Amino acid sequence: MGFYKDQKSAAQGIPYHSEIPVSLKEALCEVALDYKKKKHVFKLKLTDGNEYLFQAKDDEEMNSWISAIVAAAGSRVEVTPSSHSTPAPAARAQTLPATVAASTAESSPGKREKDKEKRFSLFSKKK
Repeated sequence: MGFYKDQKSAAQGIPYHSEIPVSLKEALCEVALDYKKKKHVFKLKLTDGNEYLFQAKDDEEMNSWISAIVAAAGSRVEVTPSSHSTPAPAARAQTLPATVAASTAESSPGKREKDKEKRFSLFSKKK
């Protein structure tokens, strides 16, 4: 799998930042459930230990990429891309599992603020 800046660079065969293509042989591709900063993120784990995160515009595009990568990787394990996503209504995509959404809704405002502080800062606030 190669990476290019745009279609023109791809047509000319000029890789982005002179990166060499990565081998997808036996790579693992899955929804990045542990990544909370952005929506529609999936993870590509290579056999050499490298991991890449990719963001798609919506669940449909993410599932399409995952399916294509799994097919190219020749994985024996069949990954069901949409198994981790909740069904999306017509107006808006939802990617949180129902258990995470329910536990967030039940927590108190003070606890949510502490959790937010833990997620978004390297150092705790001085009180």
